[in-house]
Amino acid sequence: MVQPVSDSIVSFASPPVVEVVAGVAFDGLTSEAGALLAAFWKEQLRQQFPSIQQQPPYSATDEQFPFEGRSISLNLFPGLPAARLWAQSSDGQEVLQLQPGWFACNWRKVQSGGEYDRWSSRREAFRRNFIALSDYLSQEGAGQPKVRQCEVTYINHITVSGVWSDHSDIAKVFKISPPLDVSYPLEQVSYQTQFRLERDGEPFGRLYTKVLPAFGADGRTPLYVFELTARGTPQGDGVEGALGFLDQGRRAIDLTFVALTTEAMHEEWGFQP
Repeated sequence: MVQPVSDSIVSFASPPVVEVVAGVAFDGLTSEAGALLAAFWKEQLRQQFPSIQQQPPYSATDEQFPFEGRSISLNLFPGLPAARLWAQSSDGQEVLQLQPGWFACNWRKVQSGGEYDRWSSRREAFRRNFIALSDYLSQEGAGQPKVRQCEVTYINHITVSGVWSDHSDIAKVFKISPPLDVSYPLEQVSYQTQFRLERDGEPFGRLYTKVLPAFGADGRTPLYVFELTARGTPQGDGVEGALGFLDQGRRAIDLTFVALTTEAMHEEWGFQP
């Protein structure tokens, strides 16, 4: 179980966030409904999201308790897997993902000076667009989507600074103690964790974290990619039930981000408890 480091949501003046995804897996559409989703984009989204691309289908994972392996549902339709449409804003920062059985809103940092617009904006973007999709499907006779699983992901790029300058400095960035009782110099570390999200002792989701060494656009400057994903069941029906989990998942991500990173990095980002 994730142990909170504070009773309040934490934030940073300059967070290292480069992408946020809020999405839901839902039942009620077959793989043939791709044309209906394309029509939804054309009729209601095209002005705000003028660019459309086709991406490989996304297979949503259902969390199981007790753990019994992974249950993947979106690729079980007969015939070819349904395509996933990416509807993008003109600046590329906003993306809506449309696929039979999957809907998500992305924010992406596409310019070096881009600033994350905070969870309240991401939450409202998800709420507004999912309601619009649900209403459209209902009007077209496809029925209301039934949310089965919710998912929120934060991807952070932690760049070199006065605190650290090489991948071997991982202990200066994360509260991770790499093994030091070997005869060879440490070069880099990758790291994964998995936590249960619980309420009154009952699990309702999981939180996954990944730390991966990488390099900047120049191919030389070290950075660490820190990805956190909370996934679990909606906390009620409809969009409000989905938002209930997304809010709790985002809270778990915030608190775990702080718990796994060092105080020196908190100062670098302007920690605001």
